[in-house]
Amino acid sequence: MANIDIWTQEIVSNPTLVWLIRIRSPEFLILVSIFVVLSVLVSVGITHGLDSFVSISTKSIQGNKDVDIFMIAVTSTGDLSTLLVVGIVLTIIRRTRRQGLIFLITMVFIAISIIYIKPIIGRVEPINKFQTSLILPKDFVLENDSVVPYASSLSYPSNHIAIVTAFAFIFGFGIYQRNRLAGILIWAFPALVALTKLYLMQHYLSDIVGGFLFGLIISIIMGNMLRLDKAFMVSRIKRKEDKNVQE
Repeated sequence: MANIDIWTQEIVSNPTLVWLIRIRSPEFLILVSIFVVLSVLVSVGITHGLDSFVSISTKSIQGNKDVDIFMIAVTSTGDLSTLLVVGIVLTIIRRTRRQGLIFLITMVFIAISIIYIKPIIGRVEPINKFQTSLILPKDFVLENDSVVPYASSLSYPSNHIAIVTAFAFIFGFGIYQRNRLAGILIWAFPALVALTKLYLMQHYLSDIVGGFLFGLIISIIMGNMLRLDKAFMVSRIKRKEDKNVQE
């Protein structure tokens, strides 16, 4: 009981313990184990029944124009091109520079890793395709999960979900230090994008869960290696220079 009380006090005094768990911690090992087990289950087809049921159930609720517009708009915010621009902008801003750099590095690492993971698992994207009565622009297409041709028709794990999870983890960490409620609410972003991927028939449920786990794992690794919990040194130097100029 005393050890639990001490751990609770440490969490209250140091919010990073709640967010940035250590690579050698039991929590991280459990997270990796769950991802590995899920990947094996998907690879051998054990999740196919549940995935198909969710996919068919989701397709049955399609057809509402307002919902279609909302889903397409939300899923576009999770596109790789959109998040790349956001990451670059946040890297330029001094206060979020370290988080921006870590996110861009994590984004590239996730995208490259999933290119190699997808052929190993071999999960083909959903057979059912999104159908809408909306009149979309002639050249409009939903962004593919992978830009490499040999992985473009494969869907596990979801690259989009992995990257939006990394976004929520890395930038949510900084927000959480200043406002805990806002830091928690940022996780609504990957949840909404995940919902759109199901609705638009781009992924199965297990693809989304796998993407979330993989994005979280890589974010934790990068957060520890690149010291997400530390201030950006260049920013400190710049602030000192600015102070000297003002004096």
